Amino acid sequence: MLNIDFLASHNAIHKVAASQKITFSVISLSLVTLLRNNILSVWTLLFMSSVIIFYAKIPWKTYVTLLIAPIGFVFAGMIAIVLSISFAQPIPISALWHSTLLGMQLFILPNDLLRAITIFFTSISATSCLYFLILTTPMYEISPVLARLKVPTIIIELIELMYRFIFLLLQTVAQLYTAQDARLGYRTYRISFQSLSFLISALFRSIFFRHQAMTYAMTARNIEQFIIPQQFLSEKAWDQKLTIIAGGFLIVTFVLIV
Repeated sequence: MLNIDFLASHNAIHKVAASQKITFSVISLSLVTLLRNNILSVWTLLFMSSVIIFYAKIPWKTYVTLLIAPIGFVFAGMIAIVLSISFAQPIPISALWHSTLLGMQLFILPNDLLRAITIFFTSISATSCLYFLILTTPMYEISPVLARLKVPTIIIELIELMYRFIFLLLQTVAQLYTAQDARLGYRTYRISFQSLSFLISALFRSIFFRHQAMTYAMTARNIEQFIIPQQFLSEKAWDQKLTIIAGGFLIVTFVLIV
């Protein structure tokens, strides 16, 4: 995941205007989340994946790895939606599956299963829309666009800080875990839990000190905000090919809706 920044700056469409990529991503994301149609979600997932891999030239292994990551969270939410629990009421006749565990009656209803499937496809397709933006557009190009849209500066800076410290968090965790593992810090369950508590404590201390050092560095250079002014960024034009691709997507989406 530490390669996301590199891919965002070194892909086949990195010279395309950030405003065009943001517009395409937001429109497709809005259609998927508002309409919540399984056919539309599958179409959006396949289309956006094709654009990311074949047009933006993002390595398919990296994209698939990133796409698999949120599936675990989606499945965890699906279990809470699909599985119904009853202590005294009789199981509905329409239940697709039922079982008894420790006095509880567990069962699955058709409507709950369909709702969970819809949420699954909607979530994954929406994720692909966001990945199109994240993997093709650096954060320093997104911020000026948000500023032109009159998004409050404090919100933009919070987004940039969160984006920055996610990667610092992952890098620090990897370094601390490697250091602990080299010292046999995970050879037994008891020592593993102890090492995990030390890792979490050291992690928060490290992130706090890094944030403090970055704040001092910005203050010393008289920097008041993280947003890079537009005049320091190269001008990028809208890409005609991407416009045609987006138009084709909207036409097929309209046909599917109708």
